[in-house]
Parts: sequence; structure tokens; C-alpha cells
Amino acid sequence: FARECTVESKRKQFDNMDKMSILQRTPMALGVSLLYACMVSPALFALRGTLDAGSISKKVQIFFTAVSAFGVILESVADQHKYQVKRKSKEGEFVGPTTWSYTICRHPNYLGEILYWAGLFVAGSVSFGNSTVQWVSGVLGFLGILSIMLGSSSRLDGKQFKAYGDQPNYVEWKRNVKASVIPLLK
Repeated sequence: FARECTVESKRKQFDNMDKMSILQRTPMALGVSLLYACMVSPALFALRGTLDAGSISKKVQIFFTAVSAFGVILESVADQHKYQVKRKSKEGEFVGPTTWSYTICRHPNYLGEILYWAGLFVAGSVSFGNSTVQWVSGVLGFLGILSIMLGSSSRLDGKQFKAYGDQPNYVEWKRNVKASVIPLLK
């Protein structure tokens, strides 16, 4: 929210959305609503079921809940780090961020979001059993957000290369940090 209020380019994006009619916005809103319903369905299904204390399933659920929590922390810290660095930069100049989580991959905020949703999916999936509806909705939600995050990182890599591809700081950072989102994968 802070970025939308303080970064001029983000404010313009929201102003442009406000100019669209309700009929133009409705299909997008419905699609996003369905995606989010599928994405959170593993947690909702897990809350309806019970797992035996001490069981392998319960331990898996606890571990992946922790993975999800770590994802939220990584995404938040990476977003804040990026926000602080970008506020001090000049238009058209690459300044990063290039430290801390941005040495692991070029988009650690997206990695954090993927970890959050992956953790939520696996933690919830141990309670799905043989329910086709639960598996289909959970898998569709996770694959939906995964494709959005990977596609967004790919587009952002392209935009960054176009804007900064000839700047030494960017070239060195990209050479040192080969993974776009998932560490160890190029």
C-alpha cells in the first residue's frame, strides 16, 4: 500500500484502472477472485479436517506452515529492501538492490510469495484425502500463482535488461546472480 501511495508510476497505474468502467473490470475481478479462492482452499480444507497429533501428516503440516511463514517474511523483507533502495535511485540508473536476499536470486520477493503459497498448499494437502474437488482446486490455485510469479519475473527481467542492460552495475549483478526466482535454477 505504501508503494502505491508514494511511488508515482504505481499511482498512475491505479489512476488508469479507475478510468475503466465496471463492465471492463468485472471479468478481471471475477478471475482474480476465483484464483484466490483456489489458492486459499488448501487452508480452508485443512481447517475442516483433523489430523492425529504426532502423525507424519501433522508433522508435514507443521513444517510446511513454517515454510509458508518464512515465505511471508522473505517477501516482506525483500519488498521493503527494494522499496528503500529504489526511493533513493535516479530515474534510469540501476542501483539494485543487489545485497542480502538479492544475492540469492534476482526476485527474492517473488520467491517468498512462491514459498508462501507452496507451504500453504502442502500443509493443506495432507488433509485432502481422496477428494477430487480439494485436489483440483488446490492444484489449480498453486499452479496459477506459480505461473503468475514466474511470468512476472520473466517480464521484469526483460524490462530490466532493456532499461539497464548497458550499465556495468546491472551486468555484474546479473552475471553473479544467475537465478531469476528459484535459486540454483537459471
